[in-house]
Amino acid sequence: MSKVLVLLLTVAALVFVVWGCSQDRTPMSSDPETVLSTARVGQTDVLIGFKSEHPGRAIQAAGGSIKREYKYVPIVFASLPAAAVDALRNNPNVLYVEPDMTRTLVAQVLDWGVDRVDAEYVHNNSNYTGAGIDIAVLDTGGDMDHPDLTWAGGYSVANSDPNDWEDKNGHGTHCAGIISADNNTIGVVGVAPGCDIWAVQVSRTSLISISDIIAGIDWCIATHHDSDPNNDIKVMSMSFSGPSSDAETTALLAAYNEDILLVAAAGNSGGPVEYPAAHSFVMAISASTSTDAKASYSCYGPEIEHIAPGSSIYSTYKGGKYRTMSGTSMACPMVAGAAVLAWSAHPGYSRDQIRTLLHNTGEDIGLSSDYQGYGLIDAENATLGTTNGNDY
Repeated sequence: MSKVLVLLLTVAALVFVVWGCSQDRTPMSSDPETVLSTARVGQTDVLIGFKSEHPGRAIQAAGGSIKREYKYVPIVFASLPAAAVDALRNNPNVLYVEPDMTRTLVAQVLDWGVDRVDAEYVHNNSNYTGAGIDIAVLDTGGDMDHPDLTWAGGYSVANSDPNDWEDKNGHGTHCAGIISADNNTIGVVGVAPGCDIWAVQVSRTSLISISDIIAGIDWCIATHHDSDPNNDIKVMSMSFSGPSSDAETTALLAAYNEDILLVAAAGNSGGPVEYPAAHSFVMAISASTSTDAKASYSCYGPEIEHIAPGSSIYSTYKGGKYRTMSGTSMACPMVAGAAVLAWSAHPGYSRDQIRTLLHNTGEDIGLSSDYQGYGLIDAENATLGTTNGNDY
């Protein structure tokens, strides 16, 4: 059964926590309690969610220090003596204390994937290119000078210079090209080549800390509160996955409250859908092969909302190059790009209307709903308005 789109009536009442960032990352664990319980000496980096009173005094009294604060997410990222964690958790103003875990990246020719989702029919038969729609790719940054990419801009939370979001890894550039590689005479073409794409660098390697993810989300939210009405992020593409995090959930709900469409890779472990894709307010995307089968590595389950091409996808890469990569990381920007393309054709639609439109235009490729959700994403039908009657 596909993940049901639910308007969380309690979202407005939820309190969001601000968290900080560190150079020393706590190793990934499926059980955050285990991570903290094993660190009983020395300092440990934690994310602290709080209610109304800022926990600064409590942190200082415990012998800790704040490393980062967020403007729109009520979390602080702090360093604490490991022995003080339990006492801070018992503070009535503290919602949770969790380690700063890491997430992992889930790794002009017309690429078969862009062809399979029928984006080229939109390019050839309409004027819709995604123009006027802002999308943020939360990833390893972007190749700032790639000849096949036109950036609206970028921001780094992982570098000391926020204006240096140059991609040293390649993953972020690859995902960005799937969304918006220019429709020109060179390289490849993306699903929505005319959109306004922003590189939000949340890591410079294949590991991403939760604290940096939150900082990237906070930046996206800030675009809705600055003086520029033309840079509001409408879609966030997130090609990373891992276990559940209360702090990350808080930040994502804050973005959801801004009417931002959240799209995430289901994960590459071949098991149950991972986070953040597993949330009901996030679109979980599985990966397909060129034969319309579910890719063996792709996570699956009732949370899956759509399936999209993810295996052997040719796209832009760091250093002005191109590369073939596979993963739900590649499927996620396929869907994010289709959402942008559809939104450019229906600029008056809300986030939830775009999400429903994608549901109603997905292509049934004969897989179980745990594999395909509402079907293979269909950029042409979503943009030009041919529905398939999906109501599950």
